[in-house]
Formats: sequence, structure tokens, C-alpha cells
Amino acid sequence: MTISEKVAYIQGLYDGLGLDGEKSGQDRILAEVLDVLREVGQRLEDVDAAMDGFDEELDALGDAVSDLEDAVFDDEDEEDAEFEDVDDEDFFEIPCPTCGEDLVVDDEALAAGVVDCPACGGKFALSFEDEDGCECGGPDEE
Repeated sequence: MTISEKVAYIQGLYDGLGLDGEKSGQDRILAEVLDVLREVGQRLEDVDAAMDGFDEELDALGDAVSDLEDAVFDDEDEEDAEFEDVDDEDFFEIPCPTCGEDLVVDDEALAAGVVDCPACGGKFALSFEDEDGCECGGPDEE
């Protein structure tokens, strides 16, 4: 039973008892309380209707955001799937000096010192020297 239905029931009891808000002070107070309850019940129904509308709009927005996430992040999921089967190995990305293609190299290829480029078929040796000739990877010490 809704609040409005309960207020209508109480109004029926009031009317059925033959109470008159014009005669007695107590009857008048009850009549005013019933008016306030009726107004509160109507406002609550309006709020419930508005909330139902908001729920529908939020569901629609949630669906739109989900579709957008799928469109934007779908490519990333495919790229991540390539590395799902690998356990705790370190990978490095380096460009092929021949074709410029970015290659993902693991520890084994680094240890071997030679990389085969699947894009152009070229082989190249890995060098750990900086441009200034330092093999430490840090700034030069003078």
C-alpha cells in the first residue's frame, strides 16, 4: 500500500466518523494533518517517478559508456592478450635499425645479443653502449 493509499484510508476513517473540522478543535487539527499527509504523499510519488526516470537515464548512460569503453579499449585488450601466457619475464621494446619496426625482446634475446626482425627479416646485434661510449648506462664521470 502506497503512502497516498494509506492517507486516503485515514481520510475515509475521518469522514466515516462524521468528524467536522469546523466544529471541534481536535477535528480541525486532524483535518489539517490529513491535508499535510496528502501533500507529502503526492510529493513522494512525484519524487519516486523522477527517480524512476533517472534510473532509466543512468542505465542508458551506463550502456553508452560501456560501448565506448569497448570501442576505445578493444585494441588494447588484443595487444595485452599476446602477453597473457608469459610468466614474469622481462620484455624490452627496441626499434629495428633496418626498418624501424618496434620489436619486443625478452631476456633470452638480450643474453644472445642478436635479434631477428620479423618485419624485414634482418638480423642485428644488440649493443649496450651509450652514444658517448660508456657501457654503464649512466652519466660520464670525469
